[in-house]
Amino acid sequence: MKTALLVIDAQELITNERLYAYEKYIENVRRLISEARKNGTEVIYVRHDDGVGQPLSKGNEGFDVCSEFAPEAGERIFDKSVNSPFRDSGLLEYLCSNGVKRLIITGLQTDFCIDATVKCGFEHGFEIIVPEHCNSTFDNDFMTAEQTCRYYNEFMWKNRYADCVSIAEALEMIQNNKYELKSIKPKKTNIIRRATEEDVSRIAEILVFAKRMKYRSIFKDDVYSFCELQVLSVAEKYIENGFLNNMFLYDDGIIKGLIRIDKEEILELYVDHFFQGQGIGSELIEYAKENFQVGFLWTIEKNTDAIRFYESHGFHLTDNRKLEQGTTEYLVMMRI
Repeated sequence: MKTALLVIDAQELITNERLYAYEKYIENVRRLISEARKNGTEVIYVRHDDGVGQPLSKGNEGFDVCSEFAPEAGERIFDKSVNSPFRDSGLLEYLCSNGVKRLIITGLQTDFCIDATVKCGFEHGFEIIVPEHCNSTFDNDFMTAEQTCRYYNEFMWKNRYADCVSIAEALEMIQNNKYELKSIKPKKTNIIRRATEEDVSRIAEILVFAKRMKYRSIFKDDVYSFCELQVLSVAEKYIENGFLNNMFLYDDGIIKGLIRIDKEEILELYVDHFFQGQGIGSELIEYAKENFQVGFLWTIEKNTDAIRFYESHGFHLTDNRKLEQGTTEYLVMMRI
């Protein structure tokens, strides 16, 4: 199958050490370009032009491909003015006319043009390969650069739009041209299951430690955090009140997270502290959205991390506020 290596928007102006895992990103893309040239896989560059008067514009310093990945004579460069490199750039027509069926995607930025390239490339019928640490981005108002890269590479694209592979697998594919793309399968949902009473001690453990980590600094109530909030009492409360009946667990052999739903409301969503940052919370909330008519939730107003997380999954803040019972802190309602 004919393959091309795309290097997207790797331009001097935005290629700098503020990028997440900068050195690893530079090293990995260099290796891919080098192996592609040695083994006859075409390297194709794309540059982004924001238009006249903008810093990233043709003719301005910093517009050209960064020196670390500089094109060689004869290598194709396509310019674009939108996130997708396939729109009005000539790239799509070039790839189709040359029989390219598979694209290895590298470059900048993960949450903008790389995301558009992966999804639009998939829609155009290309098999998409995303090697590890071959795209990067900067911090934004909602997530750190690391969180953004992990969200897209490990959760959003994987098994939906692309085959997200190790750098070794990508290099082997280029070297041997024998890499067989794994079929894109729907996200596994059988890893998320309904809770039972046998799970209650583990559920209570997650709840106790997650609430201590999240809320002690907000409520500043050590009597609650270390006296009232105990694994045994929480377990008993959840059994007695029937809370397990509408709770679902992320269980891949270890119960790592939970979500509790009541009709349209998400009542609770917690991930064990040791497994945070692995996309588990995202899988739980997407499971709830896909399988239930969830429409709103309440969260602590000062829990800005939670607010950003829910916003990244389509929820938005409303003007509805209420006091958390027995405290001086407010809850805010978020709706889809």
